[in-house]
Amino acid sequence: MFNKIFAGTENELYKEMAIKNIDFALISLGFIMEERDIEFNIYFDEHTYYFYYIQNLLAACGNISNIFANPWRRNDKAKGTITPYQRSKILREQFGIDLREYPLVFVREARNSNMHFDERYDDFFQRIGDYNLLDQNTPPQDREIILNTPHLRTYDKVNQIYITQTRKGQRLEIKLVDLQNQLINLKNRLRG
Repeated sequence: MFNKIFAGTENELYKEMAIKNIDFALISLGFIMEERDIEFNIYFDEHTYYFYYIQNLLAACGNISNIFANPWRRNDKAKGTITPYQRSKILREQFGIDLREYPLVFVREARNSNMHFDERYDDFFQRIGDYNLLDQNTPPQDREIILNTPHLRTYDKVNQIYITQTRKGQRLEIKLVDLQNQLINLKNRLRG
């Protein structure tokens, strides 16, 4: 059956694609935040399970950011089209999107650190930890080391916080419940 989201204006298409990506992000958050049994025949280990959904979450937020906060200003005048930057601005205005209301949805550094992990390893001269899961069984001294030294991707299950490093070496923390609330609010705004 033909998917009807492709009907309507181009701006409506972008709105519907943003809503789909919000749905994808919310599904991933559900799998990350809700306690459930892990099917180890699919996910192999606990790290694979959590970071699979974190990767999907970050990709979905990156797609939403590409729609409403695209920084790319390439010149397409020869083609007679607007730039992605201009299109994002038009879409924000049409749908009443203020990027300051959704800072965690539009934090590109988290997505970029995950997507360009190879560059982050080089940025830290391959002296950076990765794929850490912290839970109630993590020894306090290990928790302290992981939280106080650069690690590329860490998920604190107890506090439901995703922690990463930006290209400039800044620590970036994302409280997943806050991100979830921002995504729900953005979806409600788009649904009008």
